[in-house]
Amino acid sequence: MGWRSVIVNTHSKLSYKNNHLIFKSLQQHEMIHLSEIDVLLLETTDITLTSMLIKRLVDENILVLFCDDKRLPIGKLLPFYGRHDSSLQLSKQIAWESDKKAGVWTEIISQKILNQMQLLNLEGYAEKADSLYRLYEKLEIFDPTNREGHSARIYFNTLFGNDFTRESSNPINAGLNYGYTLLMSIFAREIVKSGCMTQFGLKHANQFNDFNLASDLMEPFRPLVDKIVYESKGKEFPAIKRTLFDLFSNTYAYNNKQMYLTNIASEYTKKVIKALNDEGKEVPEFRI
Repeated sequence: MGWRSVIVNTHSKLSYKNNHLIFKSLQQHEMIHLSEIDVLLLETTDITLTSMLIKRLVDENILVLFCDDKRLPIGKLLPFYGRHDSSLQLSKQIAWESDKKAGVWTEIISQKILNQMQLLNLEGYAEKADSLYRLYEKLEIFDPTNREGHSARIYFNTLFGNDFTRESSNPINAGLNYGYTLLMSIFAREIVKSGCMTQFGLKHANQFNDFNLASDLMEPFRPLVDKIVYESKGKEFPAIKRTLFDLFSNTYAYNNKQMYLTNIASEYTKKVIKALNDEGKEVPEFRI
């Protein structure tokens, strides 16, 4: 896996030659070896790509994100087959037992609430963090009393004000949605690489969501986006968006190491799927 996040935001042509991405614009000509690229973000519609480059990007499992004419993520490029035994893994995924999925999902959501609590503590809201911890302590399998929803309401109102709702149209929600889309794209790639289908989630089961499983697995990582947006509060969306690219360049603590988010997502996804396959592995832990 590469380590570079390449953002293209000008009129240009991208092509392929000798394992390199070739970038050409009126002012610039660059070559980047494909082994170095982890994420390719195409931030404008004024870009031409060759079919050979697209084929090689898929071969190398490079995450390619496409933006619309407003420079907002609109789609991603994923291979049909993430590994040689995808059919075997798909049969396991279809056979995941309901109790196993409920247990894994509950552990993932418990990590999300603890990370929300940690962010509140970091930002000086100790009393509200304690409220989240009390909800965490009462969390039940598959959350029948919606403790996750209660914690989210306290959490967002603490960070962004009592009048804040996730349905409002404002720069904060635009930033959150943009960051969550980046997260979902990262996890969707890792799910496909692990041989699973992104449509079949653990609790997320929206028939119009092609990425239900990614929506489940990314839950503990949402506070990484929330932190960036909170610290950019008061700025307009374009400025918030720029800071969200730090998700790809920052390192985070995981397994007693400092790692890039894309590498953490890769390991985390593999271990969650092993837990769901009942292969003797526990759900991994991610803490901010």
